[in-house]
This record gives sequence, C-alpha cells and structure tokens, in this order.
Amino acid sequence: MKNKLTVITIILIICLIASSCAGIIGFRKTGTAKSAVKATEQKDLPPVKFEDFENATLAGAYNYANKAGGASAQYMLANPGEPVHSGQYSAKAIVNTGTDSDWGCGFGASTSYGQGYVDATGRTKISVWIKAPEGMTFYIFCNEASANGADGEFYNSPDQTGSGDWKEYIVPFDEFFRNIYSGNQTGNYEFDPSGIGTVGIQVGGNQGKGVIYIDDIYFK
Repeated sequence: MKNKLTVITIILIICLIASSCAGIIGFRKTGTAKSAVKATEQKDLPPVKFEDFENATLAGAYNYANKAGGASAQYMLANPGEPVHSGQYSAKAIVNTGTDSDWGCGFGASTSYGQGYVDATGRTKISVWIKAPEGMTFYIFCNEASANGADGEFYNSPDQTGSGDWKEYIVPFDEFFRNIYSGNQTGNYEFDPSGIGTVGIQVGGNQGKGVIYIDDIYFK
C-alpha cells in the first residue's frame, strides 16, 4: 500500500511540473505546416497575385512524371478559345497518369510578376481556380524560394478532387504538409509566405488521361 501511494505521489508531482512548463513541449499533426504568419498581419490585406497568365507567358514551367509507370505531363499556356476562368488566358496540363497507383505526374511554374517570387506576407491561404476531370485526385504544391526571408522548403496540400468544371480550391497555409523528399530539408519548418517561388499540381497515378486547366492563383 505504501509503495502504491509513493507511485501516485510521484505521478502527481510530474503532472504539476509538466503543467507549469506549458509551451516547452508541443505536438503538431505530422507533416502539417507551421505558418510564419502573425495574427497582426492578417487584417484587411488585399490579395497577392501569383499568376493570372494575362502576361501570355508561363514563367519557368516544368513537368515531371513516373516514366517507369508510363506517366507523362506537359504544362503550357492554353490556346485561344480554350477554357479560362477570367480574362483571356489560362494554363493547361495534358496528363497521362500511367499505370502505377503510387504516383503519376506533376507540373509547376513560377510567376511572371516580380523577381521570380511573390511576397504574400500576412496572407493565410492560397486560392487556385482549377478545371480538372471529374473524380481526378491531385494536390497543390507551393514551394518557397530561397529569397526574401524564405528558405526554400516545399509544401503540399491535402488531396483535392476534380469536379469537371471550374472550381476555386482554397487551402489555408496551416493545412499544407512539408515535403520531406524535395526542397530544403534543413529549413525552419515553417511555411514562409514572404517568398513564394513556385505553385503547381501533382496528380495521383493510375487515373487515366486528361487535361487540367489552371487560372487565377492568388494568396489571400
């Protein structure tokens, strides 16, 4: 009985010490981005345009694919007369997701505004208008530049699903997952909106072929 009381006393002491040190030890959902945005920076700020393609160019466009699984992707400016959300221009990706269900293909680009990155300090989410085949799953990635206080980490959104029509996809920064395979792996583990260099999409594998249209990428 004496031993039991001793154990209980020790446990109570440990709990009191832990509660008095609140904030020293913290837990976050694995992979979830810790945003560097401060609450005082979130009031009445106008949206920051990353790309609306109205400059009729696709800056720094690239694509990649699981070629072993037969996947491929091409990212380009859409032709006149093709779907746009607003204005005269949009971008499009022609994708073949291959036969490997692990992953398919992806594509991204920088911005034609600014010096290869935008400063979205104080904003809390990304907004992208996407027209993807109905049921097609993908995620949006948002990569920091190594500039203006950002340290080149890469971040991925949770999975999204195409609707077959234009849809605004809004992802708060604190829902992004840090990419543990690409980008700076020794950064500050915070999503730094002060220097956003690349926005793109990765499509899951074994979903067939299709065309994805992208327009009006903003940080809000």
